[in-house]
Amino acid sequence: MNRAVFVGFLFFLLVLEGTVLQWVLPQAWGSTVVIVPQLVVAGVVILSLFRGERAGLIYGFGFGLLHDVVYGPVLGMHAFTMSAVGYFSGLISRQFAPGAIVSLLTTTLSITVHLIMIFGLYRLFGLTDMNWNQALVYHVAPSVVLNAVAALPVDRVLRWGVRKLETRSLSFD
Repeated sequence: MNRAVFVGFLFFLLVLEGTVLQWVLPQAWGSTVVIVPQLVVAGVVILSLFRGERAGLIYGFGFGLLHDVVYGPVLGMHAFTMSAVGYFSGLISRQFAPGAIVSLLTTTLSITVHLIMIFGLYRLFGLTDMNWNQALVYHVAPSVVLNAVAALPVDRVLRWGVRKLETRSLSFD
Protein backbone atom coordinates (compact mmCIF):
# COMPACT_ATOMS: atom_id res chain seq x y z
CA MET A 1 0.00 0.00 0.00
CA ASN A 2 2.68 2.50 0.93
CA ARG A 3 4.53 1.92 -2.35
CA ALA A 4 1.40 2.94 -4.23
CA VAL A 5 1.15 6.14 -2.19
CA PHE A 6 4.79 7.02 -2.88
CA VAL A 7 4.46 6.22 -6.58
CA GLY A 8 1.28 8.30 -6.76
CA PHE A 9 2.96 11.23 -5.05
CA LEU A 10 6.00 11.06 -7.34
CA PHE A 11 3.68 10.82 -10.35
CA PHE A 12 1.84 13.91 -9.07
CA LEU A 13 5.19 15.74 -8.85
CA LEU A 14 6.04 14.66 -12.43
CA VAL A 15 2.75 16.02 -13.73
CA LEU A 16 3.13 19.20 -11.65
CA GLU A 17 6.59 19.97 -12.96
CA GLY A 18 5.49 19.38 -16.55
CA THR A 19 2.28 21.39 -16.50
CA VAL A 20 1.67 24.07 -13.88
CA LEU A 21 5.29 24.98 -13.19
CA GLN A 22 5.99 25.58 -16.88
CA TRP A 23 3.64 28.58 -16.84
CA VAL A 24 5.19 30.33 -13.85
CA LEU A 25 8.90 29.89 -14.58
CA PRO A 26 10.96 32.81 -15.95
CA GLN A 27 11.52 31.27 -19.39
CA ALA A 28 7.77 31.37 -20.01
CA TRP A 29 7.91 35.13 -19.60
CA GLY A 30 10.87 35.67 -21.96
CA SER A 31 13.79 35.62 -19.54
CA THR A 32 17.25 34.37 -20.50
CA VAL A 33 17.40 32.48 -17.19
CA VAL A 34 16.01 28.98 -17.59
CA ILE A 35 14.87 27.14 -14.47
CA VAL A 36 14.43 23.39 -14.80
CA PRO A 37 12.04 22.05 -12.14
CA GLN A 38 13.34 18.81 -10.60
CA LEU A 39 10.66 17.91 -8.06
CA VAL A 40 10.74 14.22 -8.97
CA VAL A 41 14.50 14.10 -8.45
CA ALA A 42 14.00 15.72 -5.05
CA GLY A 43 11.32 13.16 -4.22
CA VAL A 44 13.49 10.24 -5.30
CA VAL A 45 16.43 11.54 -3.28
CA ILE A 46 14.34 12.04 -0.15
CA LEU A 47 12.71 8.63 -0.54
CA SER A 48 16.11 7.01 -0.95
CA LEU A 49 17.27 8.69 2.25
CA PHE A 50 14.46 6.92 4.11
CA ARG A 51 14.20 3.66 2.16
CA GLY A 52 17.82 3.03 1.14
CA GLU A 53 19.83 2.85 -2.04
CA ARG A 54 17.84 0.03 -3.63
CA ALA A 55 14.60 2.01 -3.43
CA GLY A 56 16.40 5.08 -4.78
CA LEU A 57 17.71 3.07 -7.69
CA ILE A 58 14.30 1.56 -8.52
CA TYR A 59 12.26 4.75 -8.10
CA GLY A 60 14.92 6.76 -9.93
CA PHE A 61 15.05 4.40 -12.89
CA GLY A 62 11.28 4.10 -13.16
CA PHE A 63 10.51 7.80 -12.97
CA GLY A 64 13.57 8.72 -15.03
CA LEU A 65 12.39 6.41 -17.79
CA LEU A 66 8.89 7.87 -17.53
CA HIS A 67 10.42 11.35 -17.77
CA ASP A 68 12.37 10.29 -20.86
CA VAL A 69 9.31 8.87 -22.56
CA VAL A 70 7.16 11.93 -21.88
CA TYR A 71 9.61 14.87 -22.07
CA GLY A 72 13.07 13.71 -23.10
CA PRO A 73 14.77 13.81 -26.50
CA VAL A 74 16.82 10.65 -25.78
CA LEU A 75 15.43 7.51 -24.17
CA GLY A 76 17.34 6.47 -21.04
CA MET A 77 19.22 9.67 -20.26
CA HIS A 78 17.13 10.73 -17.27
CA ALA A 79 16.66 7.10 -16.27
CA PHE A 80 20.41 6.69 -15.92
CA THR A 81 21.09 9.97 -14.12
CA MET A 82 18.10 9.79 -11.80
CA SER A 83 18.82 6.22 -10.79
CA ALA A 84 22.49 7.05 -10.17
CA VAL A 85 21.56 10.06 -8.04
CA GLY A 86 18.94 8.02 -6.16
CA TYR A 87 21.40 5.21 -5.50
CA PHE A 88 24.20 7.42 -4.23
CA SER A 89 21.87 9.49 -2.06
CA GLY A 90 20.63 6.22 -0.59
CA LEU A 91 24.23 5.42 0.31
CA ILE A 92 24.39 8.72 2.18
CA SER A 93 21.54 7.52 4.37
CA ARG A 94 23.85 4.85 5.75
CA GLN A 95 26.35 7.46 6.88
CA PHE A 96 24.04 10.10 8.36
CA ALA A 97 20.68 10.15 10.10
CA PRO A 98 18.04 11.47 7.67
CA GLY A 99 17.24 14.79 9.35
CA ALA A 100 16.03 17.98 7.73
CA ILE A 101 19.51 19.45 7.22
CA VAL A 102 20.88 16.22 5.72
CA SER A 103 17.84 15.98 3.44
CA LEU A 104 18.27 19.58 2.26
CA LEU A 105 22.01 19.25 1.65
CA THR A 106 21.70 15.87 -0.03
CA THR A 107 18.84 17.05 -2.22
CA THR A 108 20.71 20.19 -3.25
CA LEU A 109 23.87 18.28 -4.05
CA SER A 110 21.95 15.56 -5.89
CA ILE A 111 20.00 18.03 -8.01
CA THR A 112 23.23 19.82 -8.88
CA VAL A 113 24.92 16.57 -9.91
CA HIS A 114 21.81 15.49 -11.85
CA LEU A 115 21.65 18.75 -13.84
CA ILE A 116 25.38 18.70 -14.59
CA MET A 117 25.19 15.07 -15.72
CA ILE A 118 22.22 15.84 -17.98
CA PHE A 119 24.00 18.83 -19.49
CA GLY A 120 27.15 16.75 -19.99
CA LEU A 121 25.18 14.04 -21.77
CA TYR A 122 23.45 16.67 -23.91
CA ARG A 123 26.87 18.02 -24.89
CA LEU A 124 28.19 14.51 -25.52
CA PHE A 125 25.37 13.60 -27.88
CA GLY A 126 25.34 17.00 -29.62
CA LEU A 127 21.90 18.07 -28.42
CA THR A 128 23.16 21.47 -27.26
CA ASP A 129 25.93 23.84 -28.27
CA MET A 130 25.88 25.89 -25.07
CA ASN A 131 29.20 26.25 -23.26
CA TRP A 132 29.72 25.17 -19.64
CA ASN A 133 29.94 28.67 -18.15
CA GLN A 134 26.71 29.79 -19.73
CA ALA A 135 24.93 26.60 -18.65
CA LEU A 136 26.12 26.92 -15.05
CA VAL A 137 25.15 30.59 -14.76
CA TYR A 138 21.85 30.61 -16.67
CA HIS A 139 20.53 27.07 -16.10
CA VAL A 140 22.13 25.09 -13.28
CA ALA A 141 22.55 27.71 -10.53
CA PRO A 142 19.00 29.16 -10.73
CA SER A 143 17.52 25.68 -11.04
CA VAL A 144 19.38 24.44 -7.96
CA VAL A 145 18.23 27.42 -5.89
CA LEU A 146 14.57 27.05 -6.86
CA ASN A 147 14.60 23.27 -6.46
CA ALA A 148 16.27 23.47 -3.06
CA VAL A 149 13.47 25.76 -1.89
CA ALA A 150 10.81 23.55 -3.51
CA ALA A 151 12.33 20.42 -1.96
CA LEU A 152 11.39 21.50 1.55
CA PRO A 153 7.63 20.88 1.12
CA VAL A 154 8.40 17.64 -0.73
CA ASP A 155 10.60 16.60 2.21
CA ARG A 156 7.85 17.40 4.70
CA VAL A 157 5.19 15.43 2.80
CA LEU A 158 7.43 12.41 2.28
CA ARG A 159 8.66 12.48 5.88
CA TRP A 160 5.03 12.54 7.06
CA GLY A 161 4.16 9.71 4.65
CA VAL A 162 7.04 7.53 5.77
CA ARG A 163 6.11 8.00 9.42
CA LYS A 164 2.41 7.47 8.78
CA LEU A 165 2.68 4.43 6.53
CA GLU A 166 5.46 2.50 8.22
CA THR A 167 4.40 -0.72 9.84
CA ARG A 168 3.82 -0.63 13.57
CA SER A 169 5.15 -3.32 15.84
CA LEU A 170 3.21 -4.97 18.62
CA SER A 171 5.69 -3.73 21.19
CA PHE A 172 5.38 -0.36 22.85
CA ASP A 173 6.94 2.37 20.70
